[in-house]
Formats: sequence, C-alpha cells, structure tokens
Amino acid sequence: MVRLLNGRWLAAGRMFQNGQPRTVLSELDVRQGRLIPVLTAPSGDDTSYPGLVWHDGKLYVSYYRSHEGKSAAHLAVVRVP
Repeated sequence: MVRLLNGRWLAAGRMFQNGQPRTVLSELDVRQGRLIPVLTAPSGDDTSYPGLVWHDGKLYVSYYRSHEGKSAAHLAVVRVP
C-alpha cells in the first residue's frame, strides 16, 4: 500500500477475476473499509506480491507473472489522476 500526498490510499495484490488470478491496483476506501479495483495488470497464473513506489507524481508498480510459460518480473508506470 501507498498513501498519496492528497491522502488517498492505493493498494495492489492478487485478486480473482472471472476465476483467474490477476495483479490488481485498487483504491482503498477507508470510510467503507473496501478496495475499489482501478487497474488490472497483464498477469495470470502465479502472480502477486506487487511493490508500490510513488515518485515525482507517478506510481511505479513492480510485480511478477507466469501466464506466458515462464515467470518474469515487470515494472509498470501508472499516472494517477
């Protein structure tokens, strides 16, 4: 999880969508105590343990996936409005 300068919380982790595991970036609604999915990374099979870093107005998300036959680490740069 990471807290942005405006007080918003973002979290990432594995969620199941249509029965398949995916790495998902979500916003944490602290008042309702729930996660709101906002972005699904290209991922599947053995996928999880993302890392989040906020730097210079961008969110960097590291994660791994193995749905293409072998495990591979990835880095996504996300613009957060």
